[in-house]
Amino acid sequence: MRAPKNGATRELFWLLRSFRHPGLAKPVGILNHLRVITVEEAQTLIQENVTPMARETVSIESCLNRVLAEPLLADRDLPPFNRSTFDGFAIASTDASSGTGAFSIVGVGFAGEPKLELRNPGDCIEIMTGAPVPDGADCVIKVEDTNVDGNVVRLNDDVIVKPGIGIHPQGSDAHSKQELLKAGRRMTAKEIAIAASIGKSKLLVAKDPRILIVTTGDELVDIASAPLPHQIRRSNDLSLSIALRTAGYQNVERHHLVDDLKETESFVSEALSQYDILILAGGVSKGKKDYLPDALERAGVRKSFQWVSQRPGKPLWFGTLDTAQHRPNVFALPGNPVSCFTCLHRYALPALNLSSGLNSTPTPKALLGEPFRFPPPLTLFLPAKLQIDEDARPWATPLPFNTSSDFISVASTDGFLELPSSQTEFEKGVPFPFYPWSV
Repeated sequence: MRAPKNGATRELFWLLRSFRHPGLAKPVGILNHLRVITVEEAQTLIQENVTPMARETVSIESCLNRVLAEPLLADRDLPPFNRSTFDGFAIASTDASSGTGAFSIVGVGFAGEPKLELRNPGDCIEIMTGAPVPDGADCVIKVEDTNVDGNVVRLNDDVIVKPGIGIHPQGSDAHSKQELLKAGRRMTAKEIAIAASIGKSKLLVAKDPRILIVTTGDELVDIASAPLPHQIRRSNDLSLSIALRTAGYQNVERHHLVDDLKETESFVSEALSQYDILILAGGVSKGKKDYLPDALERAGVRKSFQWVSQRPGKPLWFGTLDTAQHRPNVFALPGNPVSCFTCLHRYALPALNLSSGLNSTPTPKALLGEPFRFPPPLTLFLPAKLQIDEDARPWATPLPFNTSSDFISVASTDGFLELPSSQTEFEKGVPFPFYPWSV
């Protein structure tokens, strides 16, 4: 039986199909379905409940990947003086235009030394790269455009002389008090260079959030262990940790919980008091040993939602602990690797960026590389391979996963397209939001 094309009828079709219980004439679980929210609603609820990180002052050597919490202003003109852009000879251009082709060398200007002065027509000063241009000089001629004989330098016949040649003018990069960086920038090598150039040995930045990644399940064993036939090695926690560190968040720890109700409740309560963000992988669906949702609610975490109308990753739990002293956010991601990794990039990382005050940027888009069909009324996160054509346009070729456990095939992709639930047929060449795995 095919799904109807009408939107409302199509949604009812898939609802009944999803919740029909074998042996019963009518669907069950519809009340649970009513609590499923859209991707857009989930995003809004997260944004409304994200806890802003506190600010702290750190040394410039310690601010790599931290989010700047203050604007940076130039403490003086940049460059602070007219500087030579190469090794050569500083002259007055009017001397050359009056027919003077030979100049007397009356001094040498070095970088890091005070500015010299040209006092007499026909004189020049030998100058090194980065040195202040002498008063009375308005251009610098390259060494290779001259012929030097003792203290006399002659300009080559084909040299063009005009004011400003070879000079990096004072204040041409920035004027004193000009804003060089806005708050909300992530501090990478280029931002740190700017901070150093204006004497900012200490910087106000957002605190690096304390993040705990928790995996659950008796079927999961350590990487170095030899799994029994009914077990698998843990990989979610490590991949999430690496993704977070790659995105700039370094204060990340990992912990594994066995399927034990009391241990889960005790651990959750303790973790909530020590961390700013809890990212839980698994244990949030409908299994009999999925203890985390109840443990979180007993610990006082206020649930915002638990089910999102999306594939993969429908069982996505988000909540916040409201206390006067501490307000951690909790993301309980699905345990299947593709769902888990996708939800981290679609929800948890943007929330961390918002919490840290990182300037928001529009989600990039990529052109769908081939026609695609997806009938269920769900938002689809579709893994894709990205290619740039000769016109610099990004094309995303779908590489659908086998199941939400199929992390092997996802390794061949660069990110995922977000296809809206309002459509069934998706045409080649249409742009859709694209979330890269590496940020």
